[in-house]
Amino acid sequence: MRMKHVRDFSLRYDILRGKIKYAEAEAVGAAAVSMDARRKIKQVFTGDLILPEQMERLTDRLRPVLILDGTEYPLGQFILTTAKQVREGGRCFCRCEGYDLCFLAQRTRLEERLFLQSGERYTDWIQALLQQCGILSAIVEDSDETFSTDREDWEIGTPVLDVINSLLDEISYRSLWFDAQGNARIGPLLEPSVENIQHRYGPGRESSYALVKEAYEREDDLFDVCNVFMVQCENPELGEMMQAVSVNDDPASAFSVSRQGRIMAPPIRLDNIASQAALQRYADRLRWQSMMAAETTVIDTALNPVHQCGDIVALEGDLAPGVYEETGWAMELAPGGMMEHTLRRILYR
Repeated sequence: MRMKHVRDFSLRYDILRGKIKYAEAEAVGAAAVSMDARRKIKQVFTGDLILPEQMERLTDRLRPVLILDGTEYPLGQFILTTAKQVREGGRCFCRCEGYDLCFLAQRTRLEERLFLQSGERYTDWIQALLQQCGILSAIVEDSDETFSTDREDWEIGTPVLDVINSLLDEISYRSLWFDAQGNARIGPLLEPSVENIQHRYGPGRESSYALVKEAYEREDDLFDVCNVFMVQCENPELGEMMQAVSVNDDPASAFSVSRQGRIMAPPIRLDNIASQAALQRYADRLRWQSMMAAETTVIDTALNPVHQCGDIVALEGDLAPGVYEETGWAMELAPGGMMEHTLRRILYR
């Protein structure tokens, strides 16, 4: 979809209670929504709002809705944890900051030691923990991986979000995130490739979104580049130490063993893992992440409300062409607002 005309733009700020809209907030000036895939709580809302008097901030949800050419795009659901009352220019409003529903799992803590029984499935327990936090809407790609031993790994008082993300990491799933509709998303962390590009930006193709600025910023950091990765899991209940090694031996990669010699990363030691196959996937993940982590590019585009967490983006044309993983974005919610994208280039060359 290229930018051929000025889009019909409007915004609405729904207030939800039990998934049902019952009121709206009024914006005072521009607001913003941002995502950073590296944060525990991925999405943040900031903006000045006139909130309905009956709103209960820790149980109700704010749902910004962007309306482009008559089509509505929800931009997530947020819990307004901060609302500073301000009087300015004859108006009273709240200077708000809110977090996506990962906040519910972050504020919920274990009240007793968690016992996980050998043979139970990881994804079954992750869903149970979500429900314990009051998160009832989830889209889950089930895994057949099961706990290899009985476990009581986490102390009383541990945030449930830390437990969930640890379990997800052991089966090479993406850390917990929420989509634009407010659903928890549980699924594998897939190796980025040209086969799963979700967005294209550039000046020359009908299928591309247009870049707002014909410019970019790029940072290249090669200080810690390695090409041999070892992961070990030593647990007395497993009987023997498990080990997996993954080597970047792709001759097309500038960081491969054939071109740089063997450069081993410090070994990673895990307390637990589902299986030898899961351990190998963990090592392979370290390898392919090392092939894409060195180069960061920042671009600006028109608002594109269908970006989610960790999307794969293609830049086309003469400006920084390549395939990237999106580690973050920020949307200015205002007429003429722009969207800033932070991208990591996939360095298979």
